[in-house]
Amino acid sequence: MSEEKKSQIRKTISVIEVILAGIMIGYLIYGVATKNLNTTWNNIIAIAVVIACVVLNDFVEPYLTEVFVNIDEFRKEAYKKYLLWDIASMAGLLFFVLSFAEEGSMMAYLGLALYFVGSKQKRPYQSAYIGDVTKDDVEAAKNTEEIIEE
Repeated sequence: MSEEKKSQIRKTISVIEVILAGIMIGYLIYGVATKNLNTTWNNIIAIAVVIACVVLNDFVEPYLTEVFVNIDEFRKEAYKKYLLWDIASMAGLLFFVLSFAEEGSMMAYLGLALYFVGSKQKRPYQSAYIGDVTKDDVEAAKNTEEIIEE
């Protein structure tokens, strides 16, 4: 598959995610403006949007862009690690969104912290499973880190 086709698929998925986030934000704005915010519906919409984004990013996009075609063991392991970090970060974001409504709850910020940590940790694994980084690149980076630490 050409890089142009892959790019178009990624852009389309990004547009869908923006629309989903817009629906969630729109409902929040409507609820605040009319002072009729139903937390149950807010939670249902937030959960649905986060699950939809995870499914789109972690399963649909790689399938449509044929990332899994002729995947080797290194890239398969990188995908598994990426998936774990992505789900953890999205769970943190969801915890933040669902807990933020509770007045005075500082626990919500733990979810936000988990989101940022997970988002940072998943990036190298994403590059590896997509094929932008090879096993040799990772080994070279590890050796460079070891040299710097000495």
